[in-house]
Amino acid sequence: MIFLDTGFLYALFAEEDEHHLRVREALERYRGQSLPDFVLTTNYVAAETITLARAKGHPDSGVRHDRAVDIGRRLWAGHFGEIHRVTEAEEREALDFFTNHRDKRYSFVDCVSFVVMEKLGIREAFTVDSDFTHHFVAIPGPSPR
Repeated sequence: MIFLDTGFLYALFAEEDEHHLRVREALERYRGQSLPDFVLTTNYVAAETITLARAKGHPDSGVRHDRAVDIGRRLWAGHFGEIHRVTEAEEREALDFFTNHRDKRYSFVDCVSFVVMEKLGIREAFTVDSDFTHHFVAIPGPSPR
């Protein structure tokens, strides 16, 4: 199983995103495979990605809105894998994780993702976020500096 993170999914759709080409290249390694068979994300990541797509990127707000709708429809149609519904217990555990990592810049959604990944034994993430590299394999990972 591979976890699907917000930044990766957004960059996949947003040609103007700095990570777009790297994300497309990372997916090329999985050509011919059915993403729904081995990819999982959360309802939190889905909501965050739709919100991000609506707010950022293309200068035309109508294009941003249509992109957000397209991403949402594809997510709930299962095109990008399973959507794990975060439980109340996982939310509490994520808040504990968030609370205990004051020295980090983790978002709450990232903390939810970490908790779900640990619970389900997922070691890899489709992400461009360096926060995932603390304990997971990030594909393609943050941009080289």
